[in-house]
Amino acid sequence: MEEAALYLLKTVGKVGIVSNQVQFSLIDARPVVKMLEVCNKYGIKLLTYGSFLGGLFSEKWLGKKAPDIYSEAEAFTPSQRKYFDMIMKWGTWSDFQGLLATLKSIADKHTGQSHLPPTLTNVAIRWVLDHQEVASVIVGTRLGVSSRVHENLNVFGLELDNEDRVRLDDWALRKRVQRLYSVMGDCGSEYRAE
Repeated sequence: MEEAALYLLKTVGKVGIVSNQVQFSLIDARPVVKMLEVCNKYGIKLLTYGSFLGGLFSEKWLGKKAPDIYSEAEAFTPSQRKYFDMIMKWGTWSDFQGLLATLKSIADKHTGQSHLPPTLTNVAIRWVLDHQEVASVIVGTRLGVSSRVHENLNVFGLELDNEDRVRLDDWALRKRVQRLYSVMGDCGSEYRAE
């Protein structure tokens, strides 16, 4: 993104890029390594996807054993398989269970803040949205399967406090983001041909 911004500055005199779509979640926090700094430098906002991990960031998975992602009974989509793989690069299924439990405890702590009790999914999304460089989280739904409009709107009534952010940053940012960055490269590297 910075290469594009520098090229545009050199050739047309202004950046002109207003947004960049990247994967960003508590599991894949690679944007914090370099991307957020570039966004601030050039006034670019992020539109994030993968912030729900294809539905894996939900109470449905709390306390569950690791799924067999290729089992017909699980009915995993290719997208969910990709996010499961991200979890395994980030840590272990047990680590993920610890993160889900942390999200649930934060959600429970904030019950009463808005008209609906927040879910662990709301907490995960609020963490992404609280980065000033993020303009929006892109919500993928499957008609008739996973439309959670009212639940998703609940994120706007949720305010994480400093203690919540510290607890979530411990999961997302400490050694894990650097390890993921070293394994996968910068944002989008997994899509580039070698």
